[in-house]
Amino acid sequence: MSRPTFVYRHAAEPSRGLATAGIFFIKTLMAIPHLVVVGVLQNLAWVLGYVGFWVVAFTGKMPSGIFDLIRISMRWSVRTYGWLIGYTDLYPPFEVDPEYPVNVEMAPPANPSKGWAVAGIFVFPKALALLPHLIVLAFLDLAAAVTVWFGYFVVAFTGALPVGIQNFVAGVVGWNYRVAAWFLGLDDQYPPFTLEAAPTA
Repeated sequence: MSRPTFVYRHAAEPSRGLATAGIFFIKTLMAIPHLVVVGVLQNLAWVLGYVGFWVVAFTGKMPSGIFDLIRISMRWSVRTYGWLIGYTDLYPPFEVDPEYPVNVEMAPPANPSKGWAVAGIFVFPKALALLPHLIVLAFLDLAAAVTVWFGYFVVAFTGALPVGIQNFVAGVVGWNYRVAAWFLGLDDQYPPFTLEAAPTA
């Protein structure tokens, strides 16, 4: 199936200026244009995912157009958050599929489950199945946000972002995308409870 993989590189020489901007939330303001696009794309992805449940329930196949638009949404959001986190100082381009050091890789689902698609149509069964993940992620997302902000201080004073911070936040990011992919029907294998993440070379 199409379990997403978070693609990132360790930040070698992060910008102290951008880190200082992050401390005072100026970096967040700089990301607002992308965050608006991300919000629109994510809402569209949820709608298309629901339409996809109906199509899969009747045909056993997910239309490539639906998958492509959901993937665009995920990739745009991961580029935006990757920049905010500090994996790269390169401001994300306003493009659908640019070359960028932060990405999420996934393949189209080959044989999506009709049963899980029917569960998705009724929403509640799938949401209930994800409840343990949502509870854990509520704490992890908060911890990751605080960790990123703390990381800004570290970079501002030392010029380096500890690998432990980068890997922990990457684990949380990857976990979120695996959960979203499962709920949207891109992957029928229930997502694992793991913070495992591996940077690219």
